[in-house]
Amino acid sequence: MVRVLLVALSLALLVAQDSRAQTQCPEVPFHLLVPFNYPCPLHPRVCRTDYGQCRLGVGVNPGARCQCWATNGVWYPGICIR
Repeated sequence: MVRVLLVALSLALLVAQDSRAQTQCPEVPFHLLVPFNYPCPLHPRVCRTDYGQCRLGVGVNPGARCQCWATNGVWYPGICIR
């Protein structure tokens, strides 16, 4: 009985830990400039500028010119790197 209780408690803790990990990385809107040290992955495409990087849609090919929008309203030119 104790073994079953320990297994159930372990599974409950794993599920609770996974749900917190998912909320730590919100989906970034397309073209929103984030710093280079942004801890979450950007996908499906990434535009790199001199000031950071942003998420692009799949319609942009790597090597193409792109732009990222900063929160101050400025669009920064860049290159799609992946």
